[in-house]
Amino acid sequence: MYKNKMQHTLKAVAVISCALVCATSIFAKPKAAKKVNPELAVTELAPVTRTSEKPTEGVYYSLFVRSFADGNGDGIGDFKGLVKKLDYLNDGNDLTTDDLGVTGIWLLPIFASQSYHGYDVDDYYSINPEYGTMEDFETFIAECKKRGIDVIIDMTCNHSSTYCDWFKASRKPDSPYRTWYRWISDEDTSNPELGYNGPYNLKQKGLGGAIWNLDLMNKGTDSKGHEMYYYYAGLFGSHMPDFNMDTQAVREEFKKVFKFWLDKGVSGFRFDAAGHIYNSAEVRPGTETITKAIAFWKEMNDYILSVKPDAYSVAEVWEPTAVRAKYMGGMQSNFHFDLGTLIASIINNQELNDIKNVAPDTDSSTYNGFARSLESQYAMYASNNPDYIDAPFLSNHDQPRSAASLRNKPDKIKLAADMYILAEGIPFIYYGEEIAMKSGADDPSKRTPMVWNVEGKDKLTPTWINSPVYKNAGVYNKKTVSVKEQSKDPDSVLNHYKRVVRVKTAHPALSRGRLKAVSCGNPVLESWVMECDTEKAFVVHNVSSKQTITVTLPEGCDMPMVYTAKPESKVEGGKLTIPPMCSVVLAQNK
Repeated sequence: MYKNKMQHTLKAVAVISCALVCATSIFAKPKAAKKVNPELAVTELAPVTRTSEKPTEGVYYSLFVRSFADGNGDGIGDFKGLVKKLDYLNDGNDLTTDDLGVTGIWLLPIFASQSYHGYDVDDYYSINPEYGTMEDFETFIAECKKRGIDVIIDMTCNHSSTYCDWFKASRKPDSPYRTWYRWISDEDTSNPELGYNGPYNLKQKGLGGAIWNLDLMNKGTDSKGHEMYYYYAGLFGSHMPDFNMDTQAVREEFKKVFKFWLDKGVSGFRFDAAGHIYNSAEVRPGTETITKAIAFWKEMNDYILSVKPDAYSVAEVWEPTAVRAKYMGGMQSNFHFDLGTLIASIINNQELNDIKNVAPDTDSSTYNGFARSLESQYAMYASNNPDYIDAPFLSNHDQPRSAASLRNKPDKIKLAADMYILAEGIPFIYYGEEIAMKSGADDPSKRTPMVWNVEGKDKLTPTWINSPVYKNAGVYNKKTVSVKEQSKDPDSVLNHYKRVVRVKTAHPALSRGRLKAVSCGNPVLESWVMECDTEKAFVVHNVSSKQTITVTLPEGCDMPMVYTAKPESKVEGGKLTIPPMCSVVLAQNK
């Protein structure tokens, strides 16, 4: 009996204690919310009010689902894991500083595929089952919308896989799908020994070996009654057969594909191998290809915008600027290839000059070369499309990560980040770049899992890279400082990225303005003005590794400082003082 009474007493005490705790929780004063303090954000990581709200503005993050976050414990990244890590990219609250602050995501291929990278597509209407279900994808899109994140997906229009139902049907010469791909017969080839004098050379080389691939499943009879074989084009290899975009039915099918995914909630597309949709190696000699390609892409982009007027699509045209500029005639936006290489070269060369104490160039006409080069390239874009959107980046899934070219030095990595993010257009951050992840030259090492925490401390870290198939690809990031560790360090590369992303998205001049080179009259300073209808900004980079520079501000550029990479910077009496390897932004409403 005593025991029962004691039990009742203890239960009563527990109930009362719980009630007191709950009451305290209910009536306790909530923690004061952080407020936007523009002056604080100049020199440190602080909340800002973001003005980038459209898919065609802001900062995008390029990620490989397989390598980002594993939500079901099978070692492969998936959409469930990605949703759990969305708050790292953008938690939807301007008053927080824990998130990176990006406004958009570019998903590398997510369709059903036979490869780990996904660029050989089996089915354009399905999700890779290793990444989850269509419902998982729809949940991901809904969670992104809650946070104000736009999503574009990789779209491969140049080729499919040989496992695609369209290609399998095209193998039959009498199939309606036959003209969906580039097929030729022995009679179309140049082979005098067999009596053929066609325009196509079977020895032509592409990016993955021979262009023309013998199809042993295809046999026919030539005009002379002899046995004859058929061949299909594959610029990137025999496992990636090329579409024939002269066939209108293919174009119409891709429009259906675009609408399907736009209806799912994506904001646009990244077009893979856009510069190869018509390729001189695959068509009859002497055939002009660029004009046809531009017309094709204009048709596709016009259709996308008719479905979603605020859509954003960006193309991979891995060509010199003059060629990219022509493609702008049919594109909304093109990736700015070679920009990352150029930035690294500028920073590394100046460091070498500083070490050798090379005297500065006295010819002022050579100053501000990077800014003048950008302005010149943008002028070429504008001549083909006045509404062009540039898409600068440091590295991507096809290139060694940028940290290596910058000698893995944090100051260099931070400066390079500022130089491309604060340029014109929509910058793309390749996942892990914000924590200085490293890579080798092979593809798997460029796509290794995100380093969330020290090894074994984050259950969401994918482990697929540990397979013997990928050899030692995972070794490159054994010493990379993790997200967890960098988050605690105010001077980390990660927290620097958070700062520069915030200034880019907070200032309309930086997110939608046009760039004009304006020199400070010093050989180690790169500078330009960015202007839109509401704001003017002046961006300055000191690329020297040693020199603190003080200069008179150019006319019309004496404005308040809104960002500096280092607190030693100052603006006084119409002069700017900027320390080595530092970027500064001055801005003012018009």
